[in-house]
Amino acid sequence: MAPPSQPESQPASDGNYLNNFRNLLGPGTSDLTDMTKSYGPAFPYPKDSHVTPAELKKLVMASERIQTIIEKESQGDVTKRTEVVNSIKAILDEIGLDESLPIIRTLGTILNFIFGRILSGLHVNETKLEHLKSKYGKQPVLYLPSHRSYGDFILMSYVSFCYNIAIPGIAAGMDFHAMAFMGSVLRSTGAFYMRRTFGNDEVYWAVFKEYMRQLVRVFDNGVEFFIEGTRSRSNKALVPKIGLLSMALEPLFMGEIPDVLVVPVSVSYDRPLEEQLFVYELIGIPKPKESTKGLLKAMSILKENYGSIYFEFGEPISVKDYFGQELDRFQHAINPSHIQTLTKSELGMIQNLAFDVVHLQQQKIVLTTFHLISIYYNYKKYLGQSITLPELVEGLSNLLDIFKDLGAITTIQKTGNPELDHHLIRTSVREALAVHRNILQLTRNEVLTIAKSHHDFSQVDKRKLKGHNLSDVVMKLSVPIFTLQLYCNPCLHWLAQPALVLLVVKHLSRSGLVRVSSLQRAVGDLRNLFAGEFVFHSRREMQDFEQAFRHLVEFGLLEHAANESTVRCVGNEGNENVYLSLVGPFICCYLQVTNVLINRFSTQSFKEKDYLTRVQEFVEQLLLQQGRNVHPYCLSLDSINLALHSLVSLGAISKSKVNGSTIFTADLIRIRSLNDTLRSYCDLLPFEYLTFQGAVTEAKL
Repeated sequence: MAPPSQPESQPASDGNYLNNFRNLLGPGTSDLTDMTKSYGPAFPYPKDSHVTPAELKKLVMASERIQTIIEKESQGDVTKRTEVVNSIKAILDEIGLDESLPIIRTLGTILNFIFGRILSGLHVNETKLEHLKSKYGKQPVLYLPSHRSYGDFILMSYVSFCYNIAIPGIAAGMDFHAMAFMGSVLRSTGAFYMRRTFGNDEVYWAVFKEYMRQLVRVFDNGVEFFIEGTRSRSNKALVPKIGLLSMALEPLFMGEIPDVLVVPVSVSYDRPLEEQLFVYELIGIPKPKESTKGLLKAMSILKENYGSIYFEFGEPISVKDYFGQELDRFQHAINPSHIQTLTKSELGMIQNLAFDVVHLQQQKIVLTTFHLISIYYNYKKYLGQSITLPELVEGLSNLLDIFKDLGAITTIQKTGNPELDHHLIRTSVREALAVHRNILQLTRNEVLTIAKSHHDFSQVDKRKLKGHNLSDVVMKLSVPIFTLQLYCNPCLHWLAQPALVLLVVKHLSRSGLVRVSSLQRAVGDLRNLFAGEFVFHSRREMQDFEQAFRHLVEFGLLEHAANESTVRCVGNEGNENVYLSLVGPFICCYLQVTNVLINRFSTQSFKEKDYLTRVQEFVEQLLLQQGRNVHPYCLSLDSINLALHSLVSLGAISKSKVNGSTIFTADLIRIRSLNDTLRSYCDLLPFEYLTFQGAVTEAKL
């Protein structure tokens, strides 16, 4: 079972992939977005009669799994049995979705108003959508969107209604359930609720698992959930969670359904609604609790411009075909399905599928002009250079060539006419900076600079910070750089692997020509270290390496003769730094993590909270002292936390339970070895980056 290649998309007639998309906010779309229109949806898995939410609950209650739980918990006691039954019904009421067309229409009308105020476009790939609909009818459908915003949750339902597709049952966290009024509204539009953790609650676990089973088996609308488990605060892909996917695929393994169609969905944002909130969370300021009052307060977004959203239904995956001969359903044919569990091998198959879904999601993320601007600004600032508008236009032209070669989708499509391309890029740059004027601005002399920060941290309750009590000045100066990094991060799917290959070649070439076999091993070690950071999967290691290697050779960064087993850097430092500047903050972060483990935790075990606090404290002091090999993004709790769990998976840190608490212990020999390696890589980075003092200067402009 090899990882699937991304199937060729059906191109637009003129070769511009984005011409497959239709702007639902553009002219001539009222027939789609009219919430009062006749609604006769297409069902992904049509039945003789539609199973209502109430009937779904009855099927759960009557199932063998739940009846067994009732008997086990009541132990023949009639009174106890009544209590258990009522408890299960209460859980089902907490979980269960509902359907109300009037509420769906009302919410859609409100969304039409909001989208019209804050967006310049909501683009849906109609070509891929029609292709998907042609696959309906033979098996249940799972929609698995990327998750970068709360908007993902609503957009799937909105687009489904617009295109007369049945709105799926959507897995939502209990945060929404607790919201007064809105919790029930979302339930009426297909949301079913799940607790973040089930703990040892065997009854809740059984009820939720059975509810998911019945959704897949008999609910003809399809099911939607986020395979990453939560929103990505960093705007990068997250390592997938397979809990819900395993539940959803269990009926397939048990032979209860013929197949399952998995649909990766990619949602791309010019500017996420939670932009500032995500930056605060990465620094350590907890997110406010979801509430209806908070939602109403958030209506201030109506004064902002959030650019465009791109909504892409990916190539559907037949799970039966994907697993092929590895799908052995006969092993589950002897015993009733409710007393069986998936085998370790089957869970491994599901994990492979989950990683491939995330990969396919990222393949179809649309990179906007501001993503490219952010990369170029970062790259030039690493060199301590200013950026004028003409330089920016030229730099983006080069980036467009890089991303086109790698297969990425960008909002700017070059025509081959230099004058026209220059005009298109320049116009797009000005439009992008208008949307993101809170991050980057052009001065009167057309020099690109970080916008002045207006963040007020005086009201932050420092007792609730997740990490170190950072000084206000550090937070104020870090926020703009963190915000900029949010727009660099989506590009890591394409550039992280080439950057690591390039970095390793530069490192190994100090001793002369680099053997390709040695290069592969060293890159593999870095992939293992950053597997969680960049969502590298071991099954794609060779494929990713070969693509990155070919790309770097083709773009004149590496030299490799076809009949030779060695490679060397060409010395094109300008283009090299584009790649290295993108991974630089992460290399530095992991270096500083190992410094803290050596200096602070060499003789004692530690808890995660202490670790997060000490790393942020150490990085803050380095920034204030303008130390080497440090970057403001090294304060990111997301990366600091991922580094910890990476070191655990590599065996450099051990994890144990002591009195109910998780305790970590560093293997100093391995940590010191890794520290030496990371330091040597950091020395190769173009670190004339804007120093913290430089950030002070820019923030005051």
